[in-house]
Amino acid sequence: MEDVAARLDISTGAYGNWERTPAQDWTDETLCALVKALEMSDQQGGWLFRLAVDRDPPCTGDRPVGATAPASPLGPARPSGPAFPSGPARPFAPVPAPALPALPARAAKPSDPALPADPEMQAYLRDYASMMDSVPMPSVLFDQRWDVAHANRAFEALFHRVGPHPTAMPDQNFLRFVLFHPDAGTVLADRETSWCLPLLAQLDAALECYPEDGVLQAIREDISEDPIMDVAYRCGLPHWMRAMGAAAVHHDGAVRPLNHPDPRWGRTDCRIVDETPGTLQEGGFTRVTLVLREGRPAISPDVRRGKSHLRAV
Repeated sequence: MEDVAARLDISTGAYGNWERTPAQDWTDETLCALVKALEMSDQQGGWLFRLAVDRDPPCTGDRPVGATAPASPLGPARPSGPAFPSGPARPFAPVPAPALPALPARAAKPSDPALPADPEMQAYLRDYASMMDSVPMPSVLFDQRWDVAHANRAFEALFHRVGPHPTAMPDQNFLRFVLFHPDAGTVLADRETSWCLPLLAQLDAALECYPEDGVLQAIREDISEDPIMDVAYRCGLPHWMRAMGAAAVHHDGAVRPLNHPDPRWGRTDCRIVDETPGTLQEGGFTRVTLVLREGRPAISPDVRRGKSHLRAV
């Protein structure tokens, strides 16, 4: 009940009242919210509606099998976040990037948030997404919960071989991916020491800043259910932070190892560069780019790297 209530962004007591309400009195909006919070497929959501209120759901509708699902009237479902955020909607919507030969064209994800009402902010965010998509290095924009608002094609290509996971995909919540996805170590080399510990330190700092955030608390609870990770968080992390110093909490400038799926890169290093402008920072976003280390080509073997290239950058 606590987990579902956190996903709905309501109290456990309020969700208890939901469960005590006779099924025939549940509204379409309430049932649709539950379908999203439980990450049900359209078929499962349809079963829930027919069992509870004996009618088809308005949030899925009667579509032929295999038809493309329209956007839900309740907004985007976020596996790692609440169905109804208590704060203002996150002001970001990605712009689809052009298709690359190695990957299918990027389709809108269910987690894509809605644009803000301000036309000027809409234009800024669209332009910012286009700028991110033009960057040849993996670049991602996420909020204080590590929910991903936009990822460019290079970022998607870096992780395109990882298998599916209900809540820990790299383009949904990057912290959950690093900590919980079984395939994360195939891309993030030296995952435990180079990636998990720094992000656990950042989670610890985020929980100090946002102690009431339900999503951050849910991640902490998931950590506590893994005995090894919980010991690392409670016992190993304080020692690691004392050894590394305050810099451990900040990712900007850190150099971490990667196993890039492109054989032209293979095992390499990346420098994490925080390049968040003030406009996005005020909205609670962080943008980082994984700069693959010089000495290997980022696009093709004939790309020239030198002073002229640096001047152009």
